Amino acid sequence: MIISVASGKGGTGKTSVAVSLARSLEYCQFLDFDVEAPNARFFLKPEIKNEEKVSIKQPYFLQETGADFSRCAEFCHYNAVAYVKNKVVFFPELCHGCGGCLLVGPPESVREKDVLVGKVLKGKSEPGIDFLMGDLIPGSLRTISVQSRLEDYISKREKVIIDCPPGTSCTMVTAVKNSDFCILVTEPTPFGLNDLEISLEVLKNLSIHSAVIINRDGVGDSCVEDYCNKNNVKILEKIPDDIKIAKAYSNGTSIPEIYPEWKKRFLAIIDIIEKDVK
Repeated sequence: MIISVASGKGGTGKTSVAVSLARSLEYCQFLDFDVEAPNARFFLKPEIKNEEKVSIKQPYFLQETGADFSRCAEFCHYNAVAYVKNKVVFFPELCHGCGGCLLVGPPESVREKDVLVGKVLKGKSEPGIDFLMGDLIPGSLRTISVQSRLEDYISKREKVIIDCPPGTSCTMVTAVKNSDFCILVTEPTPFGLNDLEISLEVLKNLSIHSAVIINRDGVGDSCVEDYCNKNNVKILEKIPDDIKIAKAYSNGTSIPEIYPEWKKRFLAIIDIIEKDVK
């Protein structure tokens, strides 16, 4: 069973919930799909045993051959190639590595090279958490490339927790698309409600079962809870606005580690989800 943990925006406690679920399960697979700013490792403290580089193919053009590269520019839907005054202007940050230039370009005048865009780290966290994370190279725009490689390691044989990137862009969709269930972590404020509604709509379009955890319960107002009750959106749990939890988070400590009784509550969430997806 694959459970993704997402949020409509950053700072809602998404990673805190994902890590707490993994800590409560103790034996599971955990993947940090927030490859632009991965931080779950600071909580799970894995021993990294393997590092895999992630590269994409990008073209380079042998302009000294005098060949006509105009078809490459015409073919590229991302405008990574321009052909101006018989010269190629290449924008590598726009290139998606599709191989089209090699396909339609003049023979023997277009080559490809590997360009490093990130890496996948694999390790173990005690007692039995298989930990994987993607790490995008600063300045690279190839987030999906790193996520796609991370996706290859998702296990179908065990419980899987995926920590998604915040928001509802294509990077979040890539992270949740394989999940059986998605937990949306929100906060009880008008901003939290606005982003929650957008996230629920995305998951509805993806036909992924979902429910809500309200974090920092006690601040803001009741707008999120009222919305969920009115629209038949299940609230799995409400985590209080607790200074002890906030301090633990800043020290890289999960909720069950400071409040052992919460382990049962997070395991109860897993039980609810298992019954829902059957």
